[in-house]
Amino acid sequence: NVLIVMCDIENRNIETEIIIDNQSDSEDIQNIDISDVVVYARDWTIETIFNQINIGNIDLNPKFQRRNAWNDDKRSKLIESIIMGYPVPEIVLAENPNKKRSFIVIDGKQRLLTLAGFIDNEKYKYWDRPVLKGLKVLKELNRTKYIDLDDKSKREFDNSSLRCTVITNFKDIQILYDIFYRLNSGSESLSTQELRQALNRGKFADYLVEITNTLQPIHSVMNLSEPDKRFRDIEILLRLFAFIKYPKEYKGNLKRFLDEKMGEINSKWAEIDSEIMDQYEKINSTINLLKDIFGDYKFIGRKYDENDFSNRFNKVLFEVEVFYFLHLDNKIIEHKQNFIDAFKKLCLEDIDFRSSIESSTKNIENYKIRYTKFQDLINNSLMYEIFDFKKGGTINE
Repeated sequence: NVLIVMCDIENRNIETEIIIDNQSDSEDIQNIDISDVVVYARDWTIETIFNQINIGNIDLNPKFQRRNAWNDDKRSKLIESIIMGYPVPEIVLAENPNKKRSFIVIDGKQRLLTLAGFIDNEKYKYWDRPVLKGLKVLKELNRTKYIDLDDKSKREFDNSSLRCTVITNFKDIQILYDIFYRLNSGSESLSTQELRQALNRGKFADYLVEITNTLQPIHSVMNLSEPDKRFRDIEILLRLFAFIKYPKEYKGNLKRFLDEKMGEINSKWAEIDSEIMDQYEKINSTINLLKDIFGDYKFIGRKYDENDFSNRFNKVLFEVEVFYFLHLDNKIIEHKQNFIDAFKKLCLEDIDFRSSIESSTKNIENYKIRYTKFQDLINNSLMYEIFDFKKGGTINE
């Protein structure tokens, strides 16, 4: 049996203007052992691929389908290209190290969902309407469903092959991330959370998708009008959960830290699900408290520049804001102007703090600086002594 778990990097035109990663995850990939890696090619017909999907050997996770990056015009062009015999980009698979004879799709989810949805959109609800449209060459096929294709077109479609490149026998999961970044080379910086979701399947992974499938406070902060198609909203929440629950365990490698903590929470889900759900409610309350302090969601997670707040969302600043305000309540609102004034001064005048939120998160010293200085900001401007209630001491002890 073959189980293929999907994640891809196909949609290159993604709006990322307001979102910045203070560290490229690719910085964390060093000294990987590729000596035993095996890469081979395999061609599967469309008919074979769909049969594998239909009997459950290829898993089109319905939780992922709700964030599809393509529209019907782009899906139609793929079908047209296949019928015409034009080259179609290969599917990149990796053997799942956690399950023998199963695969993770590094690149190709949108193509596979397009095929399955075109053939049977009742079962695989991917297309808005599974009817070909906007075709420029095979114009006669516009407004045609799969079941209405003429014999020649259907034969060309069913018997066409997709080239799959398969990566196996790798010792280090970081190799998959390295491949992911290389496939991404030259395009917009994309979230690795889709790949992380595939590598860390479990109830916590499902929970992260479920809670962000509808608009949440995190979307308001990120200035998104819909759930993020690349799961960057999920990644930010995962970062919050990881830093709130395991602040002392971060050693400077962000990607590895998030991988490990996602896997750990997945494995302990039956024991800590209530704790995580309660934490999420507190995170949402904290975001709303920050909104009351700053006056608008659009100022949360933004540094102060010159005469105004930056338009760009800063992940590490947002993390430290939520981390500390999580311990506060509405009583501090009476001191909010003191906080805002002190925050602006911190951003403008404290070179070390500014550097700590602008530089790579890989530097553990920057991590310590921003948390220490933000804790001092809270204590001095809000007349409040922050303690780490779980550890019995100050958070940065």
